[in-house]
Amino acid sequence: MKRSAGISIIIAAAVVAGTALSMTGCIKIQPGGTSTTGGGMNVPVNATGASNVGSLEFELVYDSTVLQAVGVDKGTLAGNAMMDFTTARPGRVWVGIVDSNGINGNGSLVVVSFQEVGQGAATGQLTLENVEAYDAQTLIDIITQTTAGNLNTPPTITFIH
Repeated sequence: MKRSAGISIIIAAAVVAGTALSMTGCIKIQPGGTSTTGGGMNVPVNATGASNVGSLEFELVYDSTVLQAVGVDKGTLAGNAMMDFTTARPGRVWVGIVDSNGINGNGSLVVVSFQEVGQGAATGQLTLENVEAYDAQTLIDIITQTTAGNLNTPPTITFIH
């Protein structure tokens, strides 16, 4: 029990402290999330140009009258990272990722699973908010710019260097 609590404290401290991230490129919702059975879909949040990414935090905002987030899995780039998330607030998915070895390359960071709960899920807006990114070497925050989208036109986070 003590070890589990200690690990949780370390993960929380690393996410809150923003243990570093260096990234060139964009994070985006890949258009046309894959459908699952029962009216659900999996939507990857992708990164391009990741280089020695230490930490990243963001919220994916969606219309809770048409979609319900039911889970988040690590994507291919975050396979060795520590990840935490919450879907407790309707209309928002919070994700925090920390990788002490750095995340590199192009691909999915996380895959968010949704269930359809109303009409219009395919055109429902998805936005990325409260994005915090930190350089792995300098620990200085990276300025970001976001663009809203939906499942057909992905929202994007652009990292300004």
